Amino acid sequence: MQDTSMFDHYRQLVRDTTIDDRTLLSTDYFNHFNEVIMLLSMLGDMPDMLDEIVAWTPKTYRQHFEESGLAFAPLAIEAYDHVPTEFRAPFDDAINDMNSLIVEAVANLSAMRDDADMLGFTAADYWQRLQALVDRGSAIVHGSVQDSNPAVTMDQSEIDDLF
Repeated sequence: MQDTSMFDHYRQLVRDTTIDDRTLLSTDYFNHFNEVIMLLSMLGDMPDMLDEIVAWTPKTYRQHFEESGLAFAPLAIEAYDHVPTEFRAPFDDAINDMNSLIVEAVANLSAMRDDADMLGFTAADYWQRLQALVDRGSAIVHGSVQDSNPAVTMDQSEIDDLF
């Protein structure tokens, strides 16, 4: 069960930072993934960027903020332990999906290293898919769990309310 007093305490502490006070999550974490998106988007014109994509390693939320140098990083790390499950579970799922997609991209792109046209075309597909996952994660950070999960459907009473 969520300790509401600690949650409320952290909600106050995160004000005036990039940590959302409804979810206690920060979109700053996605800068880690934006790096790969940028590299993938350049791959068609600069195939040698593949080495940087291959060298990229995933970082946990905690690792990202520990290494970020941001003034609010310690608070982001502390607050993460108090993120409500309704946001934490889909957020963690989105991060797992991003990391899995990057692993898949590295394997597939490495296999086509010598075909520059196919490399660029495939990289474009991967960066667009990865960007969609970052957008989903960002929606979760800002408290939009339903919008972030396309599998969520309305129940009959919600449908009735629309009419």
